[in-house]
Formats: sequence, structure tokens, C-alpha cells
Amino acid sequence: MTKGIKLKISVIIVSYNCKAFLDYCLQSVSKALKQIDSEILVIDNCSTDGSVEYLKSKTYDLRIIENKENLGFSKANNKAAKLAKGEYLFFLNPDTIIPEDLIDSFFKNKKPNTGIFGFRMIDGEGIFLKESKRNFPNISIISKKLIGINSGYYSDLGELDSGNVDVLCGANMLIEKSLFRDINGFNEEYFMFGEDIEICHQTFKKGYNNFYCGSSSLIHFKGESTVNDINYLRNFYGAMHIYFKNVFTTNLFLLGIIKIISRLIIILSGIFAGKTKNKSKPNQNILYGNKLNNQLEEIFGDILLKKKMDETFKDCNLIFDSNYLTNKEIINCVDKLKNRNKINFWFLSSDYSYIIRASGMNQKGNAIFL
Repeated sequence: MTKGIKLKISVIIVSYNCKAFLDYCLQSVSKALKQIDSEILVIDNCSTDGSVEYLKSKTYDLRIIENKENLGFSKANNKAAKLAKGEYLFFLNPDTIIPEDLIDSFFKNKKPNTGIFGFRMIDGEGIFLKESKRNFPNISIISKKLIGINSGYYSDLGELDSGNVDVLCGANMLIEKSLFRDINGFNEEYFMFGEDIEICHQTFKKGYNNFYCGSSSLIHFKGESTVNDINYLRNFYGAMHIYFKNVFTTNLFLLGIIKIISRLIIILSGIFAGKTKNKSKPNQNILYGNKLNNQLEEIFGDILLKKKMDETFKDCNLIFDSNYLTNKEIINCVDKLKNRNKINFWFLSSDYSYIIRASGMNQKGNAIFL
């Protein structure tokens, strides 16, 4: 972090009970900011897993803001933004991994009239996350979304293309601080979900274009910063209700119908919730690195060491050593291998103190401390 008053960028990370994922995220962010006048602000929403104490034991150059209660996404980000010194604000989820050149890519690709800027996201298994680029929900789209139909919800822009879109994802969102202040930040009516849609609507109304960059990718594990259960559904459908009210109508009758439909969906989802399928046990364990690790062998058993990617990377536990590979190489590898079956991706921390297992969309991964 540069000690001067004026910084180029402030990275703001809201954290809640995702200690290992947050730490791995900070490892990647620190590398991406090495040559940039910048700062990192972590605002913790009263975690109970020891996240704050764990961060304080590390040597990161960052500022930790401790909330005495869970303020939710919008309030926490707004609170941190008021303290930020950067010309640009980068709102980033704690369960992400960014490549070393991501910030450089932002400055290279942003346009003079860019309002909000966001990157292509894949999950921990390499699957593209469609919420990276979306359309503004109209009454028809919201109604379909409420019953689980995504028609018209996602942008038609190619996932590897770059260009203007309506809505970007709050999990990775860059905006000039002066503009963020001008539109009064995130709407604090939203506890979680929906705030990214409305802030994109606000910048659009101001005459700015929201820009999606498909040429650079980051991993968003998804499900680590939020738990996909009934509370998740309440927050999501509650956000749709708020957006509908703020953007389209204050008609109490229509809002009442939306609320009733949302509650019915939540009840039915709880009754008919599907069970997560257990993956079959891989045939081998591969460490993509340059030296074996005894602690890993105690967990996995025999481990095959590989220094290059080859055809043996299938039907296996594939462990990435972040001291051997760059974050960009790791992200590209996950992206490339996503269509191969029976690969469990694991991410080894740079200090070898824990390992993270990736999960698919709407599933929670796990971390094992070594």
C-alpha cells in the first residue's frame, strides 16, 4: 500500500465466515497490486470463524474494519468506500482468485465513458458464471426469474467477448470513486443480492456504459461468501421485490402478488430441495508443482508430482501449488480442464498452511488446515 494520500485503486472486500478463502483471495490480490499505488480494505461482518484474528496474524499490508454486527453487502461496502483513498474502487468477493495482470487489464480496457467495469468469472470447477453479464430485468424477466425461468436474464454478448452490457456482478465490480459517491453508492435497502443490478441501473441513467471484459478471467468459488439455503432464497427473492418496487412500481397490489409468489417458491424449494451428488473417488492424486509435500500425503496418500500439464490430468485430485504456478496459470488450467470429467481441483496456499477444495455452482467447498 502506498502511504500517500492519493491512490490509484482501493480494493474493498466484505468478509463473513470464509477465513481460508479470504486469505487465498488476499494472496492473489496482493500479487496483482504489486506495481500499483493501491490499498486493500477488508470489512468483516462480525465473522465467528476467527477470520479477523487470522488476518491479523499475517503480514498483509491492509486495513481491517471490524463490524459489531452483520451489516450485509451494501452497508458494509458503503462504509468501506467512505474510508477508501483510491481514485477507483474495486469491490471484490472474498471467495475469488484474481490473476496477476487483472488490474492492468482494467486500465487497458476501460473506456472514457465507462460507468462500472467487470470481468469474466468462472466457478471453482471452471464453469462460466452467466451472472458475469446480465440484462436489466423488466417486469417480464423478473416474473420469469421468480418462477425459475432465466429467459432474457443474461446478456447475449459472448462470454469471451468484451463490450457494453446492462448489469455486472457485485462479486467483481470496478467504479470511479467520484461516480460511486455521485450515485450514493449501493442502495442499503438490499442486504444481499440485487444491489448490483440497481447500481448498474443508476450509472446507466447517468449516461454511462457498463463494460464487461471477457478477455480476462477470475475464479469465483461461489457459495463461500453466501450459503445457498432457505436464507439465500429469502435474500434473493427479497432483492427482486425491492428492485421491482424501486424501478417499476409502488403499486401495493402488484408488490403483494410478488411477495406471495416469492414465499411460495421459498416454501416449495425447502420441501423439494435436491441432495448434492457425491463425487466418485478419483483414481489418483496429482500435485501440479515442483516438490512433494508430506502433509498433503498424510491427507491424500500417494501423490504423483507433475511439473507440466498433460493427459494424465483426468479422474484425479489435482492440487495446484501457488508457489510454483502463477494465479493466472491456475485460472487458465481450471478453465481449460473444465470439460474433463472426474477432476477435483484443490488450491494449496502459498504458506502451505491449508488447502481449498473447489466446488461447483451453488455448492459449498471446503478448506483443510494442514
